[in-house]
Amino acid sequence: MKRLQTHRKLGALVVAATLLGLVVVAGYFVVEAFEERDAADHAADLQVAALNVSAMTLNGANDSALEGGVGWAWIAELRSDPTNALHSLSVDEAAATVSELDTIANHGEMLLRGEPVARSGHRHEELQGFLAEAVERSADDAVLARRQAYGAVGTVLAVMIAFCIGMLRRRYRRQAVVAGQQAQAHEGKRLQRLLNDSPDIFLVIDPAGRSTYESASAARLLRDESNADRLVDRLLARASERDRDRLGKHLGAPSVAGETAVFQLTDLEGNSGWFNIRVSDLTADDLVAGHLITVSEISREVELQNELRTQAETDHLTDLPNRRTLDSSLEVAAELARTSASLAAFAILDLDGFKEINDSLGHQAGDEILMKATQRLATALQGADILLRLGGDEFGVIMIGVSSADEALGRSRHLLSVFDEPFQVQNHRLELLRASVGVAVADPADSGEDLVIHADIAMYQAKRTGGSTAVVFESFMEDEASANASVTRALRSADYDEEFHLVFQPIVDATSREVASLEALLRWESPLLGRVGPDVFIPLAEKAGEICRIGGWVLHAVCAQLSHWMQSGLDDSVTVSFNVSARQLSDDRFVSEVLSTAKAWDIPPGRLVIEVTESSVIEDDGVATGRLSELRAAGFKVSIDDFGSGYSNLGQLLHVPLDNIKVDRSLLLTLSDMRDAMGGDPTMACSVMEAVVSIAGVLGAPVVAEGVETEDQLASLAASGITYIQGYYTGRPMEPEQAAELLKLAGDARPSGLPIDRLAA
Repeated sequence: MKRLQTHRKLGALVVAATLLGLVVVAGYFVVEAFEERDAADHAADLQVAALNVSAMTLNGANDSALEGGVGWAWIAELRSDPTNALHSLSVDEAAATVSELDTIANHGEMLLRGEPVARSGHRHEELQGFLAEAVERSADDAVLARRQAYGAVGTVLAVMIAFCIGMLRRRYRRQAVVAGQQAQAHEGKRLQRLLNDSPDIFLVIDPAGRSTYESASAARLLRDESNADRLVDRLLARASERDRDRLGKHLGAPSVAGETAVFQLTDLEGNSGWFNIRVSDLTADDLVAGHLITVSEISREVELQNELRTQAETDHLTDLPNRRTLDSSLEVAAELARTSASLAAFAILDLDGFKEINDSLGHQAGDEILMKATQRLATALQGADILLRLGGDEFGVIMIGVSSADEALGRSRHLLSVFDEPFQVQNHRLELLRASVGVAVADPADSGEDLVIHADIAMYQAKRTGGSTAVVFESFMEDEASANASVTRALRSADYDEEFHLVFQPIVDATSREVASLEALLRWESPLLGRVGPDVFIPLAEKAGEICRIGGWVLHAVCAQLSHWMQSGLDDSVTVSFNVSARQLSDDRFVSEVLSTAKAWDIPPGRLVIEVTESSVIEDDGVATGRLSELRAAGFKVSIDDFGSGYSNLGQLLHVPLDNIKVDRSLLLTLSDMRDAMGGDPTMACSVMEAVVSIAGVLGAPVVAEGVETEDQLASLAASGITYIQGYYTGRPMEPEQAAELLKLAGDARPSGLPIDRLAA
């Protein structure tokens, strides 16, 4: 610092000396300029005086010159010292000039005194030349000296300006440095205050583990002891037993990127919390020269995450674990099974008919039933079994410690037993529930996902067998499920116009044996699977959501066929019925689609009969009833199909718009079997059928019996008052061309009717 100050002083002295020298030089040139200007003026005066005196001597003096004393003044000028005026001439030129000036002055004095003056021997022209040269040279020297003086002055000013600028710049730099130092000091204090106020803890340790910096917030976690152990050891002392080894490894492996991990630490007051610890290797940074450890408390965040996880994994209605926990729970069960040399099983329990109860009583009542069902199922659990709600009315039970498939089946049946007693709903109404259970026992090669899939397959098998039962998964069920999946895939990619076609089965008058109508039945010939029966693909289409598209195709195909028959001149009184699914009835576009399609093909509405199952009308809170009423008002006919196969009765159909009721084939077979078992006459009237006809008569609806296969059945149904019959005995489903021929024959045979043997041919 002292050397720098010495250099600065020496520099200032050099600049001052330079400026002084430049000032002296400038002064010299200024004086020189003035002297040269005087010399030039003097030489000019001598030149004028010489000219005038020479003129007097040549021409003679006149009175004015004498009287005014001008001549004597000129002569005095010539007698003055000419050295300064002639200094720019050479020595010889100056000597000749001085000699000539002296001669001119002598002649002038003689003339002015009246003495005779010789008029020859003067070198006036040479004298004038010398004097003119002296004037010019002195003037040039004066200009040169003045320029040099200006240059010196300019140099002085430039040096002074440069010096001043340098001084200002030095001062500015000094101020900038000071300001930067002050700002850096201020920022350091500001950062220190921020670090001290931050809840996060900042620690710096050198490679040996010694603390080189601890923020103020570290005091609540670490003791401030000057002779304390290494900072790493102090941190490890605050960790839980579970996290201590992991924390030691984390602190011992710092990285430039700063690895983070979460640990449970206990502060000095004994409060346990979760902390995120970040370790950064900043040993290469001169300002840090160590490892930076940042400790941030995230207890609230961890609690919130745990709370959100609990909410995400818990069913809000029943407080049971939900489907999100299924995989992890199955892993726990599998591990317990391996360690205990037992089996793990998984059961899926689905409530039968819950949708109908939920829709009829409301969701609040449905939720009440689900909560009570949960309580009952919880009491039926055994050992460490885990109960879950998988969604809707579906529950899952993870069975732990199962010895065999038979034991798993027994536990499942015990679960079903909780539904033997009806449920009290809304403080007064009692509802009886049934359930279907599918059970899968874990195989060593099965994954948790396989177990769930197998239990689901078994549950649907239980439903197909009538419900209210438990079924253990077997391999053939998976084959059947795989086959169903193949049918579903083929159905979704099917070209309806190429693969679907309609066949028609006659419905005849039970008494006259005349053809009353035809029912359109759908057939599917798949290029991948071959012929697939409607009993297979229709339920799968319902489940896959394809039934509405298929129903639309059937509607168009029926109208197209009717239009063709009408144009061919066939009987225009025979109606054609076609089946409509519950999903179609629930579609807002169904009514408009039926109306527009019939209009597009110019089909009178009375020629079309819409067949719907009793369950599709009863179970939808009146939506289907309203739409069927709208179509019936437009002239279409409505038939209730499969009556007797569900849980409804004729009283539930009082408010349903209908034109006839079709008794399901299963009821006819049941009654025939009962009569055979009792030894009764198979041709006699059936009291059950008579009751159906009697009650249907109240609704003004004729009854159609399906599945008639024998003459005895036909005779009994006719005696019971059944109006129409349908079955293989009166006519099998036939191709459109055969149906057209039948219609032609039926028209020709009227009014006597078409013989049964010809219909069944």
